[in-house]
Amino acid sequence: MINYNPRNWWRVLLSFPRSPIFTTLLLDVIAIGLYAGLVVWIELRFDLEAPLGPQILSLLGIILGLLLVFRTNTAYDRWWEGRRFWGQLTNVSRALARQLDAMLPAGAQERRNEYAELMAAWPHALIQRLRGNGLREPGRLSGEIVQALHSDIRAGALPREALIALTPMMSSFDDIQGGCERILKTPIPFSYSSYIKQFVLLFALLAPFALADEFGYGTVIAEMFIFFSTMGIELLANEVEEPFGIDRNDLPLEDIGATIARDVRALLPA
Repeated sequence: MINYNPRNWWRVLLSFPRSPIFTTLLLDVIAIGLYAGLVVWIELRFDLEAPLGPQILSLLGIILGLLLVFRTNTAYDRWWEGRRFWGQLTNVSRALARQLDAMLPAGAQERRNEYAELMAAWPHALIQRLRGNGLREPGRLSGEIVQALHSDIRAGALPREALIALTPMMSSFDDIQGGCERILKTPIPFSYSSYIKQFVLLFALLAPFALADEFGYGTVIAEMFIFFSTMGIELLANEVEEPFGIDRNDLPLEDIGATIARDVRALLPA
């Protein structure tokens, strides 16, 4: 995830050459500008005039604007929901560590260390699971924590009431994993995503015919701005709709996992 100061807007504005959207679209914007210049040249050279006007762009622009707004809102909702799950994981891990610290005997350093290491490993196991290269399943780690709880209760290291107090927290780990997997395995429907891309491209291909008569070669600049703004919004939505990857605008899962590991080890001192 890109870290920046939102108040330093001049620096944010001037960093656009490093923007992933800008670098991805640079050649496409140049190509669509050359296309627009060719359309204008043909119309002026052969004295042609397409039976279109800027009004058609206004009508189609309303429809396209509604589609892009819905598209970006849907993508951002998925990104924000993923962040909420990882915020919940941070809170649950801290709460579970505090409860175990209060219930375990003061001299049970080995048990404290075991619980801390299992809880510290859980976020990293979930990261690998979400990225498809997990070596240790988070569900197995949850099972090891539950088994350790039952073992300590039978051994008398934890009170029997611990099972009632800690079970809801253990269930939260499953809820978090299931929620993240739901986001990962339920992408935006293909037909919807494909239709928006087709609409944006057709809108860009149509625009020079509607603008050439009025703006002349100024159509090239207008066309490049139109394509960059519309296709850029679509690419931005594509980038944030799956928040668990390693793209520059994905969630900082490793940083969150490191924070959880540091906190649970501090709350369960050996």
